[in-house]
Amino acid sequence: MTQKQTEADETTIESGREPTRTALERHWIAVLAEYWRQTDWDAFGTAKKSYADTFGERVEVATRAGGVHAALDKLAKGLGMATPELPTADLDPLVTNDSRAMQILRREDIWLVNKADETVRSYFDGRDSGQKPKQTTTDLSDFITLDDSDEGAEDK
Repeated sequence: MTQKQTEADETTIESGREPTRTALERHWIAVLAEYWRQTDWDAFGTAKKSYADTFGERVEVATRAGGVHAALDKLAKGLGMATPELPTADLDPLVTNDSRAMQILRREDIWLVNKADETVRSYFDGRDSGQKPKQTTTDLSDFITLDDSDEGAEDK
């Protein structure tokens, strides 16, 4: 995420306006990437499914929860982990706009899971190539990439 995008998201939140769909998607990607990063994938054994499929199934189950906190708790339980501590910069907009955030998660769960996977891979590739970011959601947010067609989309 670029500095300009981050500042626009923060300005939207501070001004009391509703965050854009793209901003909420970015927050979901950062949160899901943190869950992905903290999952103990060795505990899942050598299943025939990919990590993305396994994670996607857990996210799909979590979409049936009532709200953002319930969905994140359900996701954590499905992944066999405690709910990770998440920076308020990513969690607050989702909780404040609970119904819109859940609508986005329900409708775009596969895309969000793929972006979270891509974000975590970019994060570890960057870390291995010498960029050495700290392991926090804020740093993971720096590795989120959106498709060119998604950059200008405010609301679908």
